[in-house]
Amino acid sequence: MDILGKFTKKSERSEKTWADAKTYFSQRYDLLKLEFLEKSTQLLSVIFSMLIIIVCALVVLIYLSSAVIHWLTLAIGAAWAYTILCALFVAVIVFVFSKKDVLFVKPLLRKFSRIMYPDEVEEVESENLIKDVEDEYASQKGGQHE
Repeated sequence: MDILGKFTKKSERSEKTWADAKTYFSQRYDLLKLEFLEKSTQLLSVIFSMLIIIVCALVVLIYLSSAVIHWLTLAIGAAWAYTILCALFVAVIVFVFSKKDVLFVKPLLRKFSRIMYPDEVEEVESENLIKDVEDEYASQKGGQHE
């Protein structure tokens, strides 16, 4: 019986297993780094595109408001022109503030969740779509008289 041979084979197998485990964890770590890089790049691109859109919208708003003030100043006078434009801006601010969840928060959360968790979001959206269709069908069916 070759006892020494059994121990050397077992130690060779354990060394190979340990080397395979190190390779696996190294590759898994590299994959996680790449996934993090991809998702962070997508998030940053969304944030920067939103910032560019906001800056462009502000520039357009400044030029548009100066044109409206100039036109209103010629029509009704400077004091009323600035008052009307200020009231318009206050109304827009109140509207945007009251609808901020619908206009900004929910779409951004949806976009970020699609980037971070694409599989889970598709599953939830398909379940919500099925539920909406079933609710619409039930409301149509219940509204009709036989």
